[in-house]
Amino acid sequence: MTYTTDGLNKYEDLIITKLRFSGTPTLNTYLTFTIDQEFPSAFITSLTQTNTEINLPAGHYFAQAYIDYTRSSATADNCRFYWFVNNTQTGHYGASDFIDGSTVSGSTSDVAEAAFSLNSAGTLRLKITDTTGSTLTLNDPHCICIIWRTNK
Repeated sequence: MTYTTDGLNKYEDLIITKLRFSGTPTLNTYLTFTIDQEFPSAFITSLTQTNTEINLPAGHYFAQAYIDYTRSSATADNCRFYWFVNNTQTGHYGASDFIDGSTVSGSTSDVAEAAFSLNSAGTLRLKITDTTGSTLTLNDPHCICIIWRTNK
C-alpha cells in the first residue's frame, strides 16, 4: 500500500502488523505478545523481555490495542491499559469499562491508541495501569494489536 504526502510526488510505504497479546491483567503488568502477520513485509526487529517488549526500527507509527475479556462478577472487574514507548506512557488509554466508576466524558475507551515517531530504534510495550475488583481473564485469541508504520 502506498500514499502520497503533501500533494507532492513523494510516496511512502505503509506497513502493518497484527499481534495477539495475553497475560494476567494485574496492576503494573506488561502484556505478552505473539506476532501473527506483517504486511507486506516484516518490520518488527524482535520481541524481548519475555515477549513483553516490541523492538521497532526508526519510523512513524500508529498502534492500537483491542482487549477481549471475561469478568468473574457482573461489572466490578475492570482494567485500564496504556502503550509505553521507550518506557514513557504514550497516547490514549484503553479500558474494559468505566474504570473510575463514573460516567463522565472520556472515562472509558475500549481501544488504547498511540501515534509516535522514532528517530532511531525503540521499544513499545502494553501495560496494565489500573484495576478494580477481581482480575479479569483475557480471551487470548481475541486480544489484538495493530501497528501501522511508514518509513522515517
